[in-house]
Amino acid sequence: MKDLKYFAIAGSLVSMLALGVTSCTDANDWDVDSSYDRVFSVQQDKISVSEEATSAEVSWTKVKGAENYIIELSTDSLYDEIEIGQNGAMVFGLEELITESPYVVNGLVPDTKYFLRIKAAAESKNDSKWSYLSDYSFTTKTEQIFESITGNDLKAESVTLHWEAGADVERIDITDNNATLVVSYPLSDTEKAEGTATISGLTPLTSYVATLYLGETKRGVLEFTTTAKVPDADFTYNLAAGDSLNNALLVDFQAQGYQTVNVTLASGAEYYNEGTLTIPDGLSVTFFGMPGDNQAIVGVKNFEIGGTHAFVNFENVELTGEYGDYLVNQSDESTVGALKFNNCFIHDLKNSPVRLQGSSAKTITNLSFENCIIYGATSRTYSLVHVDAGSGKGKVENISFKKSTVVYTGKSFVYCKNTNFTSLLIEDCTLSKVMGSGDYLLDCGSDSYGPSEGVTINNTIFGSTSTESTKGVRASGDVKVDNSYQTKDVYFTGNKFTGLTDYEGTETQLFKDPANFDFTIIDNSFAGKDNCGDPRWYIK
Repeated sequence: MKDLKYFAIAGSLVSMLALGVTSCTDANDWDVDSSYDRVFSVQQDKISVSEEATSAEVSWTKVKGAENYIIELSTDSLYDEIEIGQNGAMVFGLEELITESPYVVNGLVPDTKYFLRIKAAAESKNDSKWSYLSDYSFTTKTEQIFESITGNDLKAESVTLHWEAGADVERIDITDNNATLVVSYPLSDTEKAEGTATISGLTPLTSYVATLYLGETKRGVLEFTTTAKVPDADFTYNLAAGDSLNNALLVDFQAQGYQTVNVTLASGAEYYNEGTLTIPDGLSVTFFGMPGDNQAIVGVKNFEIGGTHAFVNFENVELTGEYGDYLVNQSDESTVGALKFNNCFIHDLKNSPVRLQGSSAKTITNLSFENCIIYGATSRTYSLVHVDAGSGKGKVENISFKKSTVVYTGKSFVYCKNTNFTSLLIEDCTLSKVMGSGDYLLDCGSDSYGPSEGVTINNTIFGSTSTESTKGVRASGDVKVDNSYQTKDVYFTGNKFTGLTDYEGTETQLFKDPANFDFTIIDNSFAGKDNCGDPRWYIK
C-alpha cells in the first residue's frame, strides 16, 4: 500500500512538471513585445522649472540609458492622448540636441501660463513615456521694460513713466491697491516712439500699480505712490535724497523765467549747505518736505532773501542750526510778501530764526509760524524775532504764532527796535522758558512804538519764563487776552499785561515732562485741557 501511494504522488509531480515546462515555452513564444523595450521615464517629481520673462530653465534627473530628451511646452493642457506638437505647442529636442540637464527654452511670452512634459530617448530603444511637471504648468515672469521712476516723475495727481523707446506696446493701465482699474491710457504713436507718457487724474498720497501692455501681455509693471499736493506754482522740482540744495539750482529756476517754484524735499533726507542760500530776486519759493516717517532736514548758513519775493515758505521740514546762527539774517534791501513756516521743527540756532539788521529798507508783510515746534536760543543776545535795524529800516508788519510750541526765545519773544508795525498774534500756543532776564514778551524800545492793531493772545499757555525777572510788553497799543493761562513758574516783574488766568500749579504739574519737551497736559482738572495751548498736547 505504501509503495502504491508513493508511485501515485511521483507520477502526479512528473505530469505537473511537464505541463509547467510546456506553459513557459508557449509564453516565450507570444509574451515578448518589442514595443515595451523603451527608455525609462524621467522621474516626475524631479522635474523643476526656473522661469524668466521670455525663457525658462528646465531641470530633471538624468535617466540611465537615455541619449537625449524631448521637451514640449503648450499654452493648452498636455496629456498622453495629445500628439506631440499639436495646437501650436513648442517642441524642443527633436534634433537630439538636448543631452544634459538643465536646458533653457527660449522664445516664451511673458506673463503666460505654460504646460510642460518631457521624455527620454535613445537610438536603440523606443522613447520613454511622457513625464509631466508636478504642478502641470508654470507661468513666465512679467517682462520689465519700464525704467525706474525718478523724483521729478512723481506729482500729486500725475506720474510720468518711461520705457524702452520704440518698444511694441499699446496701453498703460493704472490700478489702485484694491486692483481696481483707475485709468486705462492708450498710447499715441509719439509716446510709443519716445517711450514716455504722463498720466493724470490720480489722487495725492495714493499707491498705484502701472502696467504696460501689448494686447493682454504685460511688458512692464511698476508700483509708485503719488506725492502730497504741493502749493500751486509755475514749476515743481523734486529734490531726491542725496541731491544738493544749492544756489545754482535756484538761479536756474530764475533763468527759465519761473516766478513761483516748489522745491520738494524727500522724507527723512538731509540737505546741508555750509554757505548762504540766496533766493534770486523776483523768485518765490516753497521748500516743501514730502510726507513720511521723518521730516526732511535742511541746514544752511542762512537764507538770503534780498530783492522782491511774493513769498518764501518752509513747509513740513526740520530746520537745524548746525551750520548757521540764523535762518534769515537780512541786511540787504528786500521786500517779502510772506515768510511762512508751517509744520516745521526749528532748533539749535545760536541766535535767531529771523533777524532784520542794517540801514537798508527791509519789509516783510507777514511772518507766520504755524503748527511749529521751535527751540530757541538759550542765550539772551538775540530774540526769537529780532528786528534791530531801527528807524523803520526793518519792519515785519504782521507777526503770528499759531498752534505752535516755543521753548526758549533767547532775549525777547519779539524785539522791534523803535519800529511801528501792524500786529502780533499768539494763538493756540504752548510756551516754556521764554524770555531772558529783564527782557520782554514784546519790546519796541519804548511805549512810543508798537503794533497799531495791538497784541492778541488767544488760547495760549505760558508754562514758564526762563528767569524770575522777565517783563511783559513795552510797546504802544492794547494787549487783548482770551482763554489763556500762566502757571506758577511764570514771572512778569514789569510791564505787565492783564487777562492771563492763573493756574494754581507749576509747569511740571500741568505737563507730562517739560524738562524733556513733552508738554502733554496731564492735569485732567485743568479748564483748558482740550482748548488751550498747542493742540498736539491736548488731553485726548
